[in-house]
Amino acid sequence: MGYERDLTGIEMYAYLSPPYIEDLVSKLLNSMEELGFIPSRRAEGYALLPMGLSVPTHLRLGVYSDMVTFWVRGARDIERSAAQLSMGVDEFFKVLMKGVEKAADVFNSFQGKGSVRVRIPGTE
Repeated sequence: MGYERDLTGIEMYAYLSPPYIEDLVSKLLNSMEELGFIPSRRAEGYALLPMGLSVPTHLRLGVYSDMVTFWVRGARDIERSAAQLSMGVDEFFKVLMKGVEKAADVFNSFQGKGSVRVRIPGTE
């Protein structure tokens, strides 16, 4: 399956001034919650858990003083994660990609305010 390759190739980052960092994080967390990803605080930022359930494959947001990063954690465990959520792999992949696409929209809304990069395999 191409899921692992597609998910591990996702990368988003933004180097911004602190007020923009706060704004991006706030908008991103609100958007993810609207999609059913529940933020759980982590040392580097947040785990964005599908339906609030801790599964190996989930979205991650790293928050630093002048940088924000976003990636998919545990892409190689997508089958196990889907089973834990009582979902098919295709269905879970679509859920993750909705989150990724929404995150890309939020990151792209900060283009021109600093250095922003969004890379999603298959959409380039």
